Amino acid sequence: MVAGKVDLLRRSWLAFALLGLVQWACTDQSNISFFVLVKSSNYSQDVSGELTLLNYHFFSEIFLQPDGGLSAATLTRHDNPDAPMVYEERENAYYVEGGHFDTLEDVDAAYPNGTFAFDFGTPDGRERHAELLLAGPGGRTDIPAPITISFEQDGSVVSPILIDPAKDLVVRWSEYSNGRADPRGIVDDMIFVVVADCHGERLFHTGLPFQGDYVTFRTTEVTVHAGTLNSGQSYSAFVEFPHVVDSRVVDGVPGFTSYATATYIDIRTLGEQSDQSCPDMPPPMDTGQTDRMVEVSDSAR
Repeated sequence: MVAGKVDLLRRSWLAFALLGLVQWACTDQSNISFFVLVKSSNYSQDVSGELTLLNYHFFSEIFLQPDGGLSAATLTRHDNPDAPMVYEERENAYYVEGGHFDTLEDVDAAYPNGTFAFDFGTPDGRERHAELLLAGPGGRTDIPAPITISFEQDGSVVSPILIDPAKDLVVRWSEYSNGRADPRGIVDDMIFVVVADCHGERLFHTGLPFQGDYVTFRTTEVTVHAGTLNSGQSYSAFVEFPHVVDSRVVDGVPGFTSYATATYIDIRTLGEQSDQSCPDMPPPMDTGQTDRMVEVSDSAR
């Protein structure tokens, strides 16, 4: 009888402890979804499939939970500890803009590969510090090979400007040159596919990690279902390959560094134009699409 009571007490204590850990983890991640640091290349693809380099880019983002917030956040290079970069609020995320560059050598000179420190506080009074490495094999920058996008309908290749909105649209891409599973088991190399209308509203997105399902390097195509696009309209799209370099979970909050590449492409549907309000130049899909930005300052290049 005594042994049974002791066993019951032990099990009750264990259940209480596990419940406490679950509650702590949920509370701990109530503000921040994940954080990321990226060094990337960006390309534009024309109707014939030719790629044009837009820029190399350095940036970092902290993605918030729906009702989350930050009190302060900085990103600091270990080789420049006296110059922390301050995150600025942008809609549902916080952002560090490191600038756009014409060559890989330029972005590497401005932001050498190495260790970066993330420091951020949340309204609940918690302070977090994480150090992650951004360096490929041999310390080099390991951005994936540029992406070429293709489209198919009814099993045949279709021009990006001759898409039938009444049919499923299969979006495919060239090989993920360095795609792999995360050796830490936190987040595998991912693929983002996004389609937006002429006003910049996103109609299709394959999802972000840590926020539900997302597409990994193992995938070779996705389908935009019939009816997603309207007739006679222009749309913007991109495919992005973020290649994870380092990853951590800090006090319940995941983060990673990555080398990425993205290709942007304009598409158009057949039929009578259904929206007469489209601007001559659609807005940029994100900060990598510099050919759509009204002005890129010298400091941001």
